[in-house]
Amino acid sequence: MKRLLFVLALVAGGACTEITTDPNAIVAVQFDGSAYPSIVAGDSLRDSLGALQPLRATGLNYKGDPIEGAGFVFSSPDTVLRVYETGDVFATRRKPDGTPARVFATAGKLQSVPDTLLVVQRPDSFKATKPTDTIFVTNGIGGTSSDVSRMIFSVFGDTASGKPKAPVPSWLVSLQLRHQGQIIEPADTSYAFTFELINQKRIATYIDTTESSGAASRRVFVRSISVAEDTVVLVATVRLRTANSAPVTDSTIIVVRPSTTP
Repeated sequence: MKRLLFVLALVAGGACTEITTDPNAIVAVQFDGSAYPSIVAGDSLRDSLGALQPLRATGLNYKGDPIEGAGFVFSSPDTVLRVYETGDVFATRRKPDGTPARVFATAGKLQSVPDTLLVVQRPDSFKATKPTDTIFVTNGIGGTSSDVSRMIFSVFGDTASGKPKAPVPSWLVSLQLRHQGQIIEPADTSYAFTFELINQKRIATYIDTTESSGAASRRVFVRSISVAEDTVVLVATVRLRTANSAPVTDSTIIVVRPSTTP
């Protein structure tokens, strides 16, 4: 899933330049950065299937139109990253202070606002906080679940033998609901969906990024379609970003129970 990042270039050194009307002159940079918020220490930036995921940027002319073949230099002031002219990025180690490393795209005198990459250890275990949970809905057909339920999954990374697992932050986790053995498509909100509360509104979302604790979570909304007890399954998935590696999954069984008092 592409991160929502759109930043325009700043003139390096803070100097002012005259806007040109040459359609082939770059006056701004659209720097999309990385689709992933983290990079594994000792590895290159990769997508979910393990393929190299180079940084990309687009030069814009005075009309805001993209310029074909615009050249960029990608760089980072953080020594934990090696950034190549192709846009490929390699992480040599984790930062001692645990802060994200920065990457820039530069075209001539124009330098983008930075994107960030957190250098992390690769996950090797994944677990639901609760194997089962309960959502109470109002009695009768058409009832809805309360907003207090939050399902949590934790991602942990490889550590030295015999030592406790360490949480992996900034790792993408995808979530999927199943009902009666059938996958509920993310766009289908007729019965159940995962969501976050934004400005007191339920916003359906099925991707989360782990926090510093390694935890990813979502609330689950269920619309009762029966007066009888029902069950849905929330399946969470992480990918290890290595070639030919199978996704790692875990799940929480959610009992949907009619009740007038959650």
